[in-house]
Amino acid sequence: MKYAEIITEIKAREVDKIFCYKVPEDMEEKIREGMRVSVPFGRGNRLTEGYVIGLSDKASTTRTLKEITEIKDEFPVLSKTSIELAKWMREKYYCTLTDCLQCMLPKFTGDRVIKYVHRGESFSDGENISERAGKQVLAVKILKEKSPVRQDILRNNYDIPYSALKSLEKKGIIKITGHEESRDLYNIENSEPKRTHSPTAEQQAVIDEIISDFDRKDKRPFLLKGVTGSGKTLVYTEVIDEAVKRGKQAIVLVPEISLTPQTVQRFISRFGSLVTVTHSKMTDGERFDQWKKARRGQVSVMIGPRSAVFATFENIGVIIIDEEHEHTYKSELTPKYDAREIAVKIQELSGATVVMGSATPAIESFYKAENGEYRLLELNHRINMRLPDIHAVDMRDEMALGNKSMFSVKLQNAIRETLERKKQIILFLNRRGHSTFVSCRKCGYVMTCESCSVSYTYHMKENRLVCHYCGSVKEIPDKCPSCGSGYIKYFGAGTEKITQEVNKLFPEARVLRMDADTTKSKDSHRQILNAFARGEADILVGTQMIAKGLDFPNVVLVGVVAADLSLNSSDYRSAENTFQLLSQVSGRAGRADSIGRVLIQTYMPENYCIEYAVNNDYINFYKEEIEFRRQMKYPPFSHICVVLFSGEDEKAVISSLHHFAEVLDFYGREKDYERIGPGAAVVSKIKDRFRHRIIIKGADEEKLKRYVFYCLDKFQKKEDLKEITVNVTINPTYIP
Repeated sequence: MKYAEIITEIKAREVDKIFCYKVPEDMEEKIREGMRVSVPFGRGNRLTEGYVIGLSDKASTTRTLKEITEIKDEFPVLSKTSIELAKWMREKYYCTLTDCLQCMLPKFTGDRVIKYVHRGESFSDGENISERAGKQVLAVKILKEKSPVRQDILRNNYDIPYSALKSLEKKGIIKITGHEESRDLYNIENSEPKRTHSPTAEQQAVIDEIISDFDRKDKRPFLLKGVTGSGKTLVYTEVIDEAVKRGKQAIVLVPEISLTPQTVQRFISRFGSLVTVTHSKMTDGERFDQWKKARRGQVSVMIGPRSAVFATFENIGVIIIDEEHEHTYKSELTPKYDAREIAVKIQELSGATVVMGSATPAIESFYKAENGEYRLLELNHRINMRLPDIHAVDMRDEMALGNKSMFSVKLQNAIRETLERKKQIILFLNRRGHSTFVSCRKCGYVMTCESCSVSYTYHMKENRLVCHYCGSVKEIPDKCPSCGSGYIKYFGAGTEKITQEVNKLFPEARVLRMDADTTKSKDSHRQILNAFARGEADILVGTQMIAKGLDFPNVVLVGVVAADLSLNSSDYRSAENTFQLLSQVSGRAGRADSIGRVLIQTYMPENYCIEYAVNNDYINFYKEEIEFRRQMKYPPFSHICVVLFSGEDEKAVISSLHHFAEVLDFYGREKDYERIGPGAAVVSKIKDRFRHRIIIKGADEEKLKRYVFYCLDKFQKKEDLKEITVNVTINPTYIP
């Protein structure tokens, strides 16, 4: 007899353990590790989905065992690498094994169809259904009225298990058939795979070094530092081409959904139908289809944001992480994984080659390259051999001259000149909406969300106030809610206001806007970018989703409207984030034959991160920033753990957090840990839940984690936290 080790889909930590089940005799030949199954669970034997993570000829317990009810799919949904990865993630990110497994899998939309085939008019007419078999009776009733019906509809809408349907099929009443829907996301019919360019000598040297890693045993990730426009994508395609020729598969990660359409088209032009894609704007069915293609080996290249790193290929040859410095590679939801860390672990488990590319590598990544943990590769020359001319515009001088516009005279003149040349312009501001906040000029009252401790943002198109944290909407008052005056004014600027100002100053210009508000629909990213690429607009206004990775040959001018927005945050990464954003958006200018020009508007042109961005000087920025991190004991010289308590009762949240601080102090005495707080989070209330946190620093990540989680376990055993949510993040992308 065979026995299966199964982890259920239940996410509760109390049942985060492996359960042993018998494998029925008729399933012994079919069942394999990694398969999805249905099992009876708990006292009521409720049918629950689970995953087979091990098979044995010997039971792991002496208890009476239950049997697997159903094998859900014809093939394993998880590879051996995926199972080992999930076990590692559970310990790394302090979550359940089910959390980890489910982030690797799509929502199974079901590909079985149930048809009613028995022609009898009543149950007594040879149907042999017991009146106690209520689910079978219900299934027949539904199928008599409407046939065929997809299995997932019967399961989700009527709670009819597959076991009831199998019983009906054995009795000859219904027939279960397979059903496949092929949803093509991109037009690849006329895409003849081809190589568009030959590598330069500099590119070829990098390509050769990466390909040599395919056969190397002592693998380390590559960090490819390549200036914007140096042809990193060609390096990626050449490396992937070699991997595919060797019968291996490739994963390509991009930081933004907005980059996916342009990236996919580049790869389709090289690899045709071997390419597929996954991202959150797709329907569940579309994502399920692409997952199946990868699992069955029908495609060789998977492209997408961070979750694409879990593509269940059997033979991964290379993982590419483009714009590796981007914070979007770290999940803010459980499990709080970092796609870069996942890729490195996959390399360890499977022997895949990992390439992380960026013009402005993350400080921690470059530090690892300096210390030999990563292998450093460099592309120091643009393909057109000319970097854009970058200038900082001091907005203090503009104010002194009486210019109250959000555009400096220099930027206005540059826009006008570029429009006359029939060239294109990108205007960047990392803030959506029309105005930052709405305030009363008489008493200073600011319109603030009642559920969150943030001000509303004014959206002109809808003529409403919107909270960017909880999504609540409020009508604009005629009078100040505090003092009753009519002096309501909009302050600050967002992308919507910039668009309005551009239309006012340059009425002849055709303008497109790209931000979270204009890209809500499924295909909006691609539509906007394609329209701009076709020359249907002169100016593209946008947030950070237009700052990196995009390639528009006709763009010769980039204007950064307010460079100080990200610099004025309280986060220790603010200088790094600002430098990276400015460098990346500057790289959108002059990518073809024309010389690019970049104007950066700022009130702090003397700040070191802006000076180095203007001079395109990553190395000296890195040297100054790494010394700041060393002195302040910030990563990579320490690790940071943020423990966030949240709840509807602020007093209870504060009290519990102070008690937890006492536990930390008790178990952390005489140890090298630094505690900061307790204190209110930067945004102290979201969706009517108050947020307070403690920050703990430690030199060793594993020791820090064990210390914090040990203290949490001790604390939770004596403290009632039913009304309080505890959230733990190691090395967050920003301090909440």
